Parts: sequence; structure tokens; C-alpha cells
Amino acid sequence: MNGYRLALSKYAQFSDRSRRREYWGFVLVNFLISIVFGILLAVAGYDYETMEGSGLAAVILVVFAIYALAILLPSLALQWRRYQDIGWPGAVSIIGWFFPLLTFIVALIPGNVGANQYGPDPKA
Repeated sequence: MNGYRLALSKYAQFSDRSRRREYWGFVLVNFLISIVFGILLAVAGYDYETMEGSGLAAVILVVFAIYALAILLPSLALQWRRYQDIGWPGAVSIIGWFFPLLTFIVALIPGNVGANQYGPDPKA
């Protein structure tokens, strides 16, 4: 949960670096929130095959869409900072949008020890 809060506190900050703990904490909380929305949609009677549901399901979908838009910028900024933590330019994260395996690998690599050109070591 701390990683989630930390990522949101740096809402649109593309400078600096982010640790693996911050990245994976943010991903985990967003995954759990998505599961909760999925369960709420199932309970509201949303049919995933026909994409039809009750009025309540429509409201849940709208709330989920608003949430997804609200976390889009901090997600992109966090991914940018994660690339910078391993010493790569944050702009390379754009390639990760098209090749998610690259971002997954970057998320597993430990960051540079000590300061690098993008900022001080976040572990320090």
C-alpha cells in the first residue's frame, strides 16, 4: 500500500527514480482494485459476452473508467521513473507500451546503486 500512496504522491513527476517496491506496490493495488470492479460488475449482472448489463453495471463501468483515467498519468510517470532507476532514459518506456515484456523485465531489474544521471538512489 505504501508503494501505491508514494506513486500517487508523485502524480505527474517524470523526473527522479522509483524503486521496484514502489512499482510493484502500485501494480498490486491496481490489480486488486480491478478485481473488485470485476466482481461488482458480475454481481450487477454485466454480461461480458454481449457487453450488456443493468443500469447499475453501467454506473460501475463509468466509475471504473474514471478511475482508470485518473491513474493513467501516475502509471506512466511511475513507469518512466522505473526505467530511469536502472539507468535507462525514461523515454524508452514508450517502447514498453508496445512490448509489455520489456517493462516487466525492467520492473524486475534492481536499480542502480548510488546516484545516477536521473537522481539519487531511492533506497538511500
